[in-house]
Amino acid sequence: MLNAHFALLGGALSLVGGASYIRDILRGESQPNRVSWLLWGVATSMVGLAQIREGVGVQWLLSLAIGLGDFAVIAASFVSRAGVWKLGPFDYACGAASLVGLSLWAVTNDATVAIVSFILADAMACIPTLVKSWLTPASESIAPYACTMAGAILTLATVTTWSSGAVAFSLWIAGINGVFVVLIRRQALTTN
Repeated sequence: MLNAHFALLGGALSLVGGASYIRDILRGESQPNRVSWLLWGVATSMVGLAQIREGVGVQWLLSLAIGLGDFAVIAASFVSRAGVWKLGPFDYACGAASLVGLSLWAVTNDATVAIVSFILADAMACIPTLVKSWLTPASESIAPYACTMAGAILTLATVTTWSSGAVAFSLWIAGINGVFVVLIRRQALTTN
């Protein structure tokens, strides 16, 4: 296991990826799906709170960094007119399903159940961006997903006491961001 301070580096990697995505949004090179990014910010922030409540240690810093980055991406999408992805009924339906998952936290007093419900909500929020990444990978940037995946893997390497609160969200983040990397990267592979 790595020293717990490496969790700080994991969070920093996520922030670096978010900053590069914001740069691409402001340049009009990437168009975030606002439904996904807003709900990711909410879910991830709530995961961080549940992790703190469960006492997982510094691994909650990854959740904080991802949540901050997600909210910054939303803000950037309102600054840049070219950085907007048109939303449709499918996006809103996935957003509503994600909100149902988030609301499960309100009915439980169990941090583990809360983290699982946040992961489910995060998964529902991913669907519009997964579809977008599959259909138009050029509308996305690989850096935020690759950096966040690396940050999650690094954070997992710092866990000394494996509990659902300490590992579930980081495992999810590493896996889903890996899927995004593959989907976006295939655009570069097919154009070469």
